Amino acid sequence: MPVRWGDMDALGHVNNTVYLRYFEQSRIEWAESLGRALDQKGESMILLKSIVTYLKPLVYPAELVVRLYAGPVGGSSFTLYNDLFVKGEEATPVAEGEFVIVWFDYRTGKSAKVPQALRALLEGARS
Repeated sequence: MPVRWGDMDALGHVNNTVYLRYFEQSRIEWAESLGRALDQKGESMILLKSIVTYLKPLVYPAELVVRLYAGPVGGSSFTLYNDLFVKGEEATPVAEGEFVIVWFDYRTGKSAKVPQALRALLEGARS
């Protein structure tokens, strides 16, 4: 994923809000790789909570590597973690993210149980 010139702010580094987009894109690509459409039909994932730790400034030009990890799985939610690196410098992340995701039923407007297949995948990824 490239850092775009427009990702930077007046202070000459990537704006803190843009990191959320990088992390979001990793979650979208992950969900799509599982065949999980992110739409408002039936059940899907919605973001409940975001925590980002900014470890060092990120500037243009750079190519990014975003790693996604599974965390704890609850009844209707699960946690995903991200590490963000500059390509070629994967020993030191520039940011870390923690995201609580709720499995949501758009038909009822309420949370739903994490599907068993997804639960097994997430729990298996942690072992």
